[in-house]
Amino acid sequence: MSKTAEGTFIWREIMTPDVAASKRFYGEVFGWKFDDMPMDGFTYTMIKNGETGIGGMASLDMIPGAPPHWIGTVCVVDTDASAKLAVEAGGKVMMPPGDIPGYGRFAVIADPQGAALTVMHPFSNEGAREGMPGLGDFCWEHLNTADMAGSKAFFGKLFGWEASSSPAGMDVFSIHGKQVVSVTPTPAGAPTHWLTYVVIDQLAGARARVVANGGKVMVEEHAVPTIGSFSVVTDNVGATICLFQGLGAA
Repeated sequence: MSKTAEGTFIWREIMTPDVAASKRFYGEVFGWKFDDMPMDGFTYTMIKNGETGIGGMASLDMIPGAPPHWIGTVCVVDTDASAKLAVEAGGKVMMPPGDIPGYGRFAVIADPQGAALTVMHPFSNEGAREGMPGLGDFCWEHLNTADMAGSKAFFGKLFGWEASSSPAGMDVFSIHGKQVVSVTPTPAGAPTHWLTYVVIDQLAGARARVVANGGKVMVEEHAVPTIGSFSVVTDNVGATICLFQGLGAA
């Protein structure tokens, strides 16, 4: 594991009630490809952008009662220590530490407001990608929090994230001088939740593909000064994801 990967997002997964339907949707909207990988008692689907693995897909049968959702994975030095630290900082361990043979040791934790993340210590540098995200790549994470001060304290202790204000007018978390997460307060009464962003070439066309394949547009288009614009959509099984078009994209 490279030092620069520590505290950054290295993987994303969708937990879906219908893997085949999710493959169809994301294949049409983003052009992703998929490889099914038999695991111990279940099948895990690798999401590929071109020939590069960027994320995963698994059945919600693994976590009964949970709604369809995307979940991000943060790289850590010691999975067991991070899970323990999450509890000490007021969070919970949703899935205890365990190994994925050949890949890494992971755990699923929730912050004090209940929003879940995966933490993982990779067995190699695979997944710690360098450079700017390209079309179809995951590019950003955003936290809508019901407790701004609490989130800053929790993630500062857990990952060493440092909070600051950005020129775009929102707070950001950074580590090793690299911005990794933007943060805004939720509307009153709304739960804390994460949003995952994917790079697309043109928002209007991507929104049209979302609707044509059974999804819905929740936020039509929102501009972020000096950065680009995004749309918030739900897919054909109800999981929320964001489409991002950078400044200068066609």
